[in-house]
Order: sequence, then C-alpha cells, then structure tokens
Amino acid sequence: MRRTDIDVLRIVLCVSIILVHALAIFSTEPHYHLKSFEPSKAATVLFDFIRAAAISSWFVLAGWSAVVSLRARSPGRFAKERVTRLLVPLVFGIAIFGSIIKYIELYDGRDMGFHGLREAEWLQGIMQLDRPVGYFDFFPRNLMRLPLMTWSHLWFLAYLFMTSIMLLPLLVRLARRRPSPAVPSAFWIYLPVLPMAALLATFNGYWPYFPNLIMDWTNFFYFALCLAIGAGIAAWPGFETGLRAEAPRLLGLLLLGLAGLILCGSTWGRFFIALIAWGGVGAGLGFAARLNPAPAQGIAYLNEATLPIYIIHHAPLLLIGWYVLPLAVPVWLKVVMIWLAATAVSLALYHWLVRPWGWIRWLMGMTPQKTIRDMPVAPDVVPETT
Repeated sequence: MRRTDIDVLRIVLCVSIILVHALAIFSTEPHYHLKSFEPSKAATVLFDFIRAAAISSWFVLAGWSAVVSLRARSPGRFAKERVTRLLVPLVFGIAIFGSIIKYIELYDGRDMGFHGLREAEWLQGIMQLDRPVGYFDFFPRNLMRLPLMTWSHLWFLAYLFMTSIMLLPLLVRLARRRPSPAVPSAFWIYLPVLPMAALLATFNGYWPYFPNLIMDWTNFFYFALCLAIGAGIAAWPGFETGLRAEAPRLLGLLLLGLAGLILCGSTWGRFFIALIAWGGVGAGLGFAARLNPAPAQGIAYLNEATLPIYIIHHAPLLLIGWYVLPLAVPVWLKVVMIWLAATAVSLALYHWLVRPWGWIRWLMGMTPQKTIRDMPVAPDVVPETT
C-alpha cells in the first residue's frame, strides 16, 4: 500500500516552497530575482523559518525515497532514472522557465550569476538594441550566452542529482539492509540536530543562501547530510515510530528554533536554523504518520503534481509579483495574493498543459500516465523537491 502520509507531507512542502518564494520578494535576503523597495522584518523571519524547514525536509524525503526505490531496482537503473527525472527537467526548465525568470530579473535591474549579485546593465545594452527589449527579443537569443541564463529554483534538481550520485554507495548499502523495527530512545531521535548544527555553524552555512555551487559548498554538503539522514530513516522504520511518539516535542523544537531566530538573528542564527530544520523534519514526518490518511484520488493527483508544479511555479509567481508590488495594500496581503494566485496558475498549467501529454510529462521528469491503482508504493523522485 502507498505511504499516503509521505504523499501528504510532500504536497504540504510543495505549497510551502511557493510561499517561501512569495515571501522572498519582501525579505531582506538580497539574492532574489524581484525585490520590494521596502523589506519587511516579518516576511524575512517567516522566509528563513519556512525555507529552513521545507528545503531540509525535501532532501530528507528524497533520501528516504531513494532507499525505497533502490529496493526495487539496480543501482545502474537508479542512476539512469536520476538522469531522465532530474537532469532532463533541469535543462528544459532552465531553457523555458529560467529564461522568463532571467528576463524579469534583468528588467528589475538585478543580475545574479556565478559572480554573485550586481546591478544589471539595462536590457537594451545587454541585447545591443536601440529600442525597448521585449521578451521575444531576449528569448531564445539568451540561450547562447551563459550570463543570460539561470537555474533559479531549479538548483534543487542539480543538487539532488549530484548528492544522490555522490551518496549512491551508501544508499545501496542501506537499501540492501534488513529494515530495523527497533524503536530508539529519545536521545537518538534528537541526535541528527547535532551534525546539522555543527556543519552550519562551523563552516558558516545557510547565510548567504545562493545555490550556485561556486559560493555554496557548505550548504551543498548540508543538503547531502539531510539526504543521508532520510536514507537512514528509510532503513530504520523503528526510527519513524520514535518520530511519531516525539512529534509534539519536535514541534516544540521547531518553535524554539523560531524564537531563537527572532531573538538572536544571525549571531546564533545558524544553530537555531538547525533546530528549525530538524524540528520541521521530525514533526512533519511524525504528525503525517499520526494522521495516516486513507488513499484518495485527490492525494494521488496532487502528489504526482508536486515535481512539475515546483518546476513551473516560479515564473508565474514573479510575473504576478511584478503586478502586485505597486498595489497600495499591506505586505501580508500582497504575499497571500502572490502565493495563492501563483499556486492556482501553476496547478492550471500542470493540469491542462503537462498532465495529459506524454512528451511534456517526460520533459518534466514524470513517468507515463498511470491509474492510481498502478502507481508504485513510493514515487521514485521527490522534488525530489523544492
């Protein structure tokens, strides 16, 4: 039977990532494609809080899913599927959605790349035109120039591919082990927070948060650690039993991390980011298992939609944000408007333009369309996702 608790958690995380990107417009984090002139402290705290919990949880779920997948397929087939289900949508997403995102970024006077963040040259100068540059003046000519391309939020697919291949021997070893039903003591349930905090604090992780590999090696290894933790959980079902028992206290750990982030800022912030991350992972898995929803067509539909919606959502979100920013309404209302509208548009694009068409499904990293009855116990990819 399917793990519908994991399906529901994955859906919640996908919606949370869309909210993170809506909050990013108003946060003080400089590395973003579109920014409000007046940053919001509340949006900044919520942005860091939700992002720390959600992104860490994505990688943990990806590690869990990888071990489940390797129990039913060879390492070679697993690696081949990583290419078709991660690298193919990465390349397609950079070309189509990344081009829209880069155009909005440059139009807003910003330029993010391997060089970091800098003020952008005006588009007419970049494209060597003496008239206003429309999108189709920019695309597809931008694909011939690396500085005019971005992987934006699709860094997640690249990082996931690299960490999955890097940790493949460990994943195979854990998949071949007999799953342990032994329930650990509370000490073991909270132990993962220690290496997470040590890595972030010792090597100055999380801030700055600019996933381009060149400037982001600490976060890369942190996400690899999260993947390894998820793989360990898959090999130790008794650990999940412990998470269910400790779910209320793990929620307390999550809230303690939030309080510390608010009070201490970046001084002790990396330590509290680790508390938020593990509290979010543990409480999410624990409460989802307690909920244990029955299989339903709606859950199966939305679970299958998570990867393509993750790939799609950022471009419409920024377009919507561009038009919402000038409105004379409170920041919180702008965030909600951008979040809900981007979610609705992304879901509509998925339903009408992606889901029915086999070749677009392949470009989005999806398998051929199946009935709910035919779907596997655990999906091979957790956007596996950001």
